[in-house]
Amino acid sequence: MQVQSDTPSIPAGMPAPDRGPLELQAVGRSDMGRKRRNNEDSYAVFDLARGLAHSDGSNVQVELESPGFLLAVADGMGGHQSGEVASRLAVETLSKQLMQALSERPEDPTEMRRALTECVERANKTIYELATQKPEYSGMGTTLTAALVKGKNVFVAQVGDSRAYLVRGDRITQLTKDQTVKNSVLELQPDAVISESLGSMLSQALGTEPEVKVAITDVEFGQGDILLLCSDGLTKTVPNDAVAEIARHNGSLRAKAETLIALANKAGGPDNVTVVLSALREKSDH
Repeated sequence: MQVQSDTPSIPAGMPAPDRGPLELQAVGRSDMGRKRRNNEDSYAVFDLARGLAHSDGSNVQVELESPGFLLAVADGMGGHQSGEVASRLAVETLSKQLMQALSERPEDPTEMRRALTECVERANKTIYELATQKPEYSGMGTTLTAALVKGKNVFVAQVGDSRAYLVRGDRITQLTKDQTVKNSVLELQPDAVISESLGSMLSQALGTEPEVKVAITDVEFGQGDILLLCSDGLTKTVPNDAVAEIARHNGSLRAKAETLIALANKAGGPDNVTVVLSALREKSDH
């Protein structure tokens, strides 16, 4: 198991205190965009306690129960729609494997991180084996950014350049680091000059190699925060400050998701765009 662990710098200020049972609100939306002929993005809004996957655009509102809730975004790549196969396999495999793995482990942060990492690795193996066994899927792969929500704790796993953000107050913090050639080179040579076309290439993806290094990030998630997972169809077209402003607006998570996708398409919609938004609140007695 290969893991990279990181803790992002979260803006000053704490989330609102939790005084009772928590409810998770979540929604996922995916759009083909304006230039693509098919949608190679996939996502998961998956209730691990109930074994239930929620469909596109569903407004989810459930009490958080053990072992938690899974949110994920995957951006596939490969010809002849094989990218769509890879991204779908990533989120489906992760959902099933994680539900099983967490049912067999004690509920502590170390085990949560380990389970999430191992299940991402299993998803990688599943995609890689299919790609090597079937010529029509040769070379397919996908990004994967996944968040395991357990109470007020969130464990984020990443392979590729889909992103996770936390919006707290008037600040937006990127929880993940793009796994690109540019970032890999700059870690070794901070003054290196890299062309945009080369620098934007992924340094790793699920399914392209037999092993991956899963980056894990921990963050506290509380009332008033918004957790966002998205593909690069959003991040390459909508600035972070615009994303934060929309997240802070009143209205449902679905309305926020629809607005973000509309902005990406208004900016040309050059790629598929997928967003998963979630928030916590105290459970209502009514």
